[in-house]
Parts: sequence; C-alpha cells; structure tokens
Amino acid sequence: MNDPAPKENWIRAYREAPEIFDAFSRAEDPAGLVARRLLAHAHLENCKVLELGCGTGRYMRELAPHAGTYIGIEPSPNMMALARTTTLKVATQPLLLRGRGESLPIQTGRVDVILAAWVVVNLREEVRDRVLKEALRVLRPGPGGGIWLLENHWDSQFQRYRGRGAEDELRLRHLIDRDGFRMVEVVATELRFPTSSEAERVLGYLCGDTMLNRLRRNPTCVLEHRVALLHRPA
Repeated sequence: MNDPAPKENWIRAYREAPEIFDAFSRAEDPAGLVARRLLAHAHLENCKVLELGCGTGRYMRELAPHAGTYIGIEPSPNMMALARTTTLKVATQPLLLRGRGESLPIQTGRVDVILAAWVVVNLREEVRDRVLKEALRVLRPGPGGGIWLLENHWDSQFQRYRGRGAEDELRLRHLIDRDGFRMVEVVATELRFPTSSEAERVLGYLCGDTMLNRLRRNPTCVLEHRVALLHRPA
C-alpha cells in the first residue's frame, strides 16, 4: 500500500492566511519565466481572456497588458482584495468578478482563452469535470484559443521536498490521458525567498511537516521548481 499523501494546508491558508499565499506568490518564479513562455505559446492579443481562480492576481498583472480584455474569476473576498492591490498599476485594468469555476458568470461562447494556474489538477474528479464543462461552454469556437493550465511538474526539488512527486505525476497524466490536454512545455524556474527562515515560515505553513522537517535539516531560501504548461483546444 502506498503511503498517504503528506498533509498540507493550502485550503486553510486560502481561507485564513492570504498573506501566506501572497508571500508564496512573490517567491514563485521571480524572473517571470512562466508568463513569458505562456505568452510565447498562447495568442492573447485582442482576445478576451478569462482566468479561473485568479488568486493574488500575479498572472493578471503579468498577462493583462498583452490581452484585449482580461477577466479574473475568484470566489474568495480576501484573494480578490489582494488581486486588486496587485493589479493596481496595470495599464490595461482587468475585470474582477466573484464566482466559481463550476458556474461562471459569463455568457456562452464569449471567451477566447481560459487560464487556470494551480487550480484544476487538485480538484476532485467530479468538480474538475464540471469546471472543464463550464470552461468549454464559455469558450468561443475557433482556432487559436482554448484552455491553458499551469501546474506543478512532478520532477523538481520543490515536489521532492513536499513528498508529492508520484501523486502529482498521476494527476497530470490523468489530465492528459482523460481530459484532452497535452503538455506543451515544462518551464525550469525556482522558488526564491528573502531568507531561509522566510522559506521555512511560508512553506512550512503551506506544505506541512514533510516540507518543514526537510527545510530544518537543509536550510535554504531557494528551491528548484518546474512548471508544466498544458493546453486543450476549444
């Protein structure tokens, strides 16, 4: 029998500690490589882009200037407040709407591109099916658009410290084998915190004892990280 997955606290942080989410977002991919590689593959110019679970607004800030219209959907008031602050100086102001991926407040066929960053792979199967069905409903038919996902690749120092490589490989392969996504690119990046103590504080809270024990044995402020870019046409 496989060992159970390490207990993590992402949902708790999402509900109770948005500042932890914000600190993680600022540490993740500090050079902005993921957004640049996504822009190299996805056509956003003059397009209506919808981001599911926009969270702290990090990708809204980086991608909205390249889109015709950018809409962020987020169920958490705390996260919406962070997203507003994050995108305050963006010239092309995104539209923030409160809502959930299972029931989007968008008319059928009105969106060209959908992005979901670290959302879909962790959903229960029945919820994931509803979210993807709803995403396909609001997508405009035609070439060049579709659904883009950003997810943790299973093979990285970050995933090994979490103890989640094998489980997350199965989750990603499920998206590819069952849900029609293809892996377009794996972007090599990093998590970079100001200090090792800040890495321990943030990652220990989010990822639990498995991560915390490893960081205490091997203090570091930088963890190698890899991000999978996946795409499904409309």
